[in-house]
Amino acid sequence: MARRAGGRSPLGSIGLYAVLTVTSAVMLFPIFWTVSTSIKDRVDTFRLPPVIVGFTPTWKNYSQLFEDPTFIRVMANTIIVTAGSTIVALLIGSLAAYALARAPRFRGRRPLEVSLILLRAMPGVVLVVPLYDVLAGVGLLGKMPMLIVLYAMVNLPFAIWIMTPYFQGIPMELEEAAVIDGASGAQVFRTVVFPLALPGVVATGLFVGLLAWNEFLLPVVLGSEATKTLPVFISGFVSARTLDWGPLAAASSLAIVPIALLTVVMQGRLVRGLSQGAVKG
Repeated sequence: MARRAGGRSPLGSIGLYAVLTVTSAVMLFPIFWTVSTSIKDRVDTFRLPPVIVGFTPTWKNYSQLFEDPTFIRVMANTIIVTAGSTIVALLIGSLAAYALARAPRFRGRRPLEVSLILLRAMPGVVLVVPLYDVLAGVGLLGKMPMLIVLYAMVNLPFAIWIMTPYFQGIPMELEEAAVIDGASGAQVFRTVVFPLALPGVVATGLFVGLLAWNEFLLPVVLGSEATKTLPVFISGFVSARTLDWGPLAAASSLAIVPIALLTVVMQGRLVRGLSQGAVKG
């Protein structure tokens, strides 16, 4: 059988695309099911066998959400906490990552680097109990600034670990040339290093933002009604006696939109950042 210029036969290409199509369908089906459930009425939602197509769409579940002032406040809380904690994590993390990238090898550096990711992998419940006692003692339990700091603290090791290879890939000669021209250390970082690492910082910000957006344990234990976030709000549709699928699916669908839009808008920088880290890391 004739082969194409790339070395793959037509049959092999068909098989590859078939596998990719099936894999994509499997991965996207939960999103499709959530969105379709959000526009079904209760009868179609609980009908057996399940109705995939052919039902009459309704926007009642979405109108029910937007008529609830709590949902608007919860969405605003989630945006504020996610944006604030991501900015803090990126600001501190970029400085720490740059320091690790430029610091000479020292004893204990490798355990330090490994501990960064191990801290992020640590179960959250290990931190929540002592944090609850400390915050309750100083009167910061359930405060919005406290949540922003906690989110940033939890995601900071991950941000440092991800950004370090980007700073390592920037040639030292550029910094040395800036120093010769009279730039201070802060000016070198602000005008030379950070702009070159910006695609990697943006890619890291998207990952950190996604982690913060989906965080559940910290706000449900350390937050309050005034600082309730979207994951906690969505969990409220599940109780011991009821499970309100329609509003739950509508809220879940709306929770996908901000991160999806941000990813599409920042797609170019995200691809450049990921490829830059893969090549230079």
